[in-house]
Amino acid sequence: MNSNELAPQVAARLKSALPGAISDSYSDGRGLVIRCEPAAIREVLAFLRDDRQCPFDLLANITAVDWSAWSRQDEQPDRPARFSVIYNLYSTSARARLFVEVFVETAAALPSATPVYASANWSEREVFDMFGLRFTGHPDLRRIYLSDDFAGHPLRKDFPRHGRQPQDHPQE
Repeated sequence: MNSNELAPQVAARLKSALPGAISDSYSDGRGLVIRCEPAAIREVLAFLRDDRQCPFDLLANITAVDWSAWSRQDEQPDRPARFSVIYNLYSTSARARLFVEVFVETAAALPSATPVYASANWSEREVFDMFGLRFTGHPDLRRIYLSDDFAGHPLRKDFPRHGRQPQDHPQE
């Protein structure tokens, strides 16, 4: 069974097993994308990992997108929040990829995926460091690339394009 045939079946099983957890599912150039409610992310990931017909046993990575400067809200009404966090899952047995997308505001926090996938540890720290998004229940949520005294989050659209100004750096 190829990915195109598999995608609708996975989405249907997920919607049936966790009613209300999925707000939308669609296919695009990446493949199947499932939009999930933020509070249900851990349950959705656990279901997909443990699915008997097509287990998504590998969390390849987690990333985020800051949509604030890309489009006006009236042009993209389906984007309910500034950020989307995207979980890239892979099924080694079916050789299929699936993306789970969650929209979140700046001050909100998502439940950590580390209890479901241990590999989420590093990726969640990276998203925290680069975007400033928080994950509740993460075992060690701290900066991973930048120093603790670094001000800001470089992958946010509101971060200065040319880096920090000299007055932003304390003199040593």
